[in-house]
Amino acid sequence: MPKPIAARCQKCGHEAQVEWSFGSKCPKCGSDKFFPVITVGQSEQHAQPTARRAASPKPTKLIVTVLLFAVAIFALVLRIKSTSQQKEFFQSWTMICANCDKTFREKVVTSNVFPHITCPNCKQKTAFRAVQCRRCGTIFPLRSDLKKDPTIDLQCPNCSSPELNLDSTSVPVEEEAKEQ
Repeated sequence: MPKPIAARCQKCGHEAQVEWSFGSKCPKCGSDKFFPVITVGQSEQHAQPTARRAASPKPTKLIVTVLLFAVAIFALVLRIKSTSQQKEFFQSWTMICANCDKTFREKVVTSNVFPHITCPNCKQKTAFRAVQCRRCGTIFPLRSDLKKDPTIDLQCPNCSSPELNLDSTSVPVEEEAKEQ
């Protein structure tokens, strides 16, 4: 003998406990759309939403992935930018003051080809890179304030020789007179 079950009409919404069989009709409106009501137990109700949540993608994972991608692109751009810039190095050059003729060593940024710095002796901004004549040995300043490229047509002021040592790293520094 069949057990009575809960059934609901999908047309009028009437619900009743009946001995339902295939092809049963709604007792209220006579519709063929009278089907059993399926109830879900307590443990099955909790399982269904969890499965639904696991199936949908989590927006936090997407956000984290996008942020990591953006950070990687930013780091790559910084790396490319830093390698394309000219690096500055310091080099110890012999400098000579055009005012007091004192020679001294100074660490200068290599990107500054014609530095114009303050003399430690007379405290005026009249010190330039030192140039030495290869013929007579005279040391004189490479004055960059006179023209754009001071090496063009440069001659020794003592003997007018064009044979000059423009590498101021190898020009000797005058030693101080030692007191006895």
